[in-house]
Amino acid sequence: MRLSKFTTAENYVAHRDTTNRRTKQKTYPILLLVVLSFTLITNLNTWAEENIQTVKKELLAVKTEQPPTVDGALDDACWQDAPQATGFIDERTGELSKSQSVGRLVYTDKAIYLGVYLYDDMPDKIVARQTKDQTRFQGEDWMSFSLDPFHTHQFSDRNFFMANALGTKYAHLATGRAEKSEWIGLWKAAAQVVDDGWIVEMEIPWQMLDYPDTKEPIRMGINIDRGQQRTGARTWWSNLGVNEFNENDGHWVNVLPPPRQRELKFLPYLIGGISETEDSVGATSRSRREYTARAGADIRYEVTPQLRLIGTANPDFDNIEQAVEGIDFSYGERYVPDRRPFFSEGGNVYNVGQLFHSRRIEDMDGGLKLFGKLGKNTSVGTLGTYHKNNQNFILSASQSLTATSKISAAFLSHHKRDNPLNNVGHISGNARRGRLTIFSDLTQTWADESDGREGTIGLRYAGPLVQSYSYAFFRDPDFVNHLGYHPFTGYRGFTLGGGIKNEWREGIVRSITLFAHSEASNTYEGDVFRRNLRLFTQLLTHSDYAVSASWSGGRFAEFTDSLFGVSLGIRASDRFNNVSVDYDWGEQAGEPIYRISGNLNLRAYGFTAGLTSQIQWHFERRYQQILTLTYDFSPALSLGSRLIWQVEDINIYFALRRSGYAGTDFFIILGDPNAQEFKQRLVAKVIRAF
Repeated sequence: MRLSKFTTAENYVAHRDTTNRRTKQKTYPILLLVVLSFTLITNLNTWAEENIQTVKKELLAVKTEQPPTVDGALDDACWQDAPQATGFIDERTGELSKSQSVGRLVYTDKAIYLGVYLYDDMPDKIVARQTKDQTRFQGEDWMSFSLDPFHTHQFSDRNFFMANALGTKYAHLATGRAEKSEWIGLWKAAAQVVDDGWIVEMEIPWQMLDYPDTKEPIRMGINIDRGQQRTGARTWWSNLGVNEFNENDGHWVNVLPPPRQRELKFLPYLIGGISETEDSVGATSRSRREYTARAGADIRYEVTPQLRLIGTANPDFDNIEQAVEGIDFSYGERYVPDRRPFFSEGGNVYNVGQLFHSRRIEDMDGGLKLFGKLGKNTSVGTLGTYHKNNQNFILSASQSLTATSKISAAFLSHHKRDNPLNNVGHISGNARRGRLTIFSDLTQTWADESDGREGTIGLRYAGPLVQSYSYAFFRDPDFVNHLGYHPFTGYRGFTLGGGIKNEWREGIVRSITLFAHSEASNTYEGDVFRRNLRLFTQLLTHSDYAVSASWSGGRFAEFTDSLFGVSLGIRASDRFNNVSVDYDWGEQAGEPIYRISGNLNLRAYGFTAGLTSQIQWHFERRYQQILTLTYDFSPALSLGSRLIWQVEDINIYFALRRSGYAGTDFFIILGDPNAQEFKQRLVAKVIRAF
């Protein structure tokens, strides 16, 4: 069967899925292995506990009556006798770092205070570029403070607070949090470069954290780590290693957090706008002007000190700039991430992999979330959305068995008008001993008269240089999940892969990566579904050049594929000033394919420009150019635009925005950020937190 000249492989996929659903064969051998793996995981408590390393690094909690002034100078009285975190370890070599750091930690009933002196014998080569808060640091010097208040050693309970040498800050809270500063929490950071390095001070209010409700002193997990751009070194106070085994965190001993105060926060918005639309009347069309006004709001309430309620009414999704779908050839649906804030709030709790892809929920009039802790080791989350044409519900829960083992469950329900109800049940678990992890999951779906399952069981090895994985999987032809991302159904097989990565702190080469991934799978009828091997290698130099090469080949159904790729990046780690070029060639879906793409980013005098360009010759010639331009009046206030030029149409929009910081946010938008072509539309939006 030849693929349509005007599609990727949608026609083929529809044909294959229809054919697969004619069979009711089930994968009982793999299903049995999955069930047995859960039995093993739930009985690994003692086995995993025996492997937890005893961490000797501790800091005694010291409460101060005179908190420091957060100004990037460690000259306050409270720092003089504060316990010190010393002896930072290079995660790659396991030895004391050449550039050491010294951390100090105190607290009050209002906040936690951290002061870190980061020594550097070349302070003129300290790199600090990012000036906007809540943007992850890339290609610059940074430091991070980690806090695990429930002392579970699970990443899902971990908060970390980062800063660079400019005092720009980024916070990751355990459950996930929307980007409005008042909702994240009004914490402070200040930094300065000095003659022998740089200094950071932080003030982290207790109120922005989830922590145990206790009247007795407790122990919390803490750590401090640092990234040095010049050498590529990442160092830890209590070394987690390159794989970040969280059970090796340090301890904050005898800390007594204050009683939690429940908060109710209200975030209303107001929109007014005008747009031009065209109505067709017979063979003619005429323009019509439309005026719009709408309002909505979010609320946030702490039901208990560890359980949070989030609600939204009439959310504004139209004016959020979504990610753009690429034009790379794909046999199935391409994955496009979701940037809408409602779904990021508490997103870590609802992280159930491919089972929930929030872009499936296109329209909603309102939604509710309830998520948090029921106990030290038990987390739960519910999510419900309502629209007159569809309703959705998600319930998820996870239980930490030990510091290195966990079991989770989820239930999803989707109902759309005039369509059958679609329910999904899921259970997963993992346990690690040393560097070896066993993981497994099993999912059952129900839709009308059909039901289907999918499952996985596998092993993963995480060494300091070598990492590898292998797993068996199946997905029934009758597997239906309207809330998930599942491009294909009706196949089963096996995957094997792994990689090697090494780093050097001096010399020409900074790092070398080698990676391989293979899959062998068949349809339930015994035909070939996929035979694939992918090889990838990358070399990164200390002068910030990146060179990579790849090859991917094998079979997809009756098609034989072979695709080569090479790329070159200059100033590869600098997100603001860089250039890269990629070239791919070979054969896919029975046709020759050639693709050239590139990225160019420049920043100067407050202007930031980015250009992403791609041209692909396959069944037909396609191209996509994305140009972004931004001028920053200040870290909070900017004027920006995005132009998307594709074969189909051209779209451009402009936005003056004040956002990301405390106070009133506003947006003035000309055009539609997510339209296929330019729309004559002017919108003003105001948001204020109370």
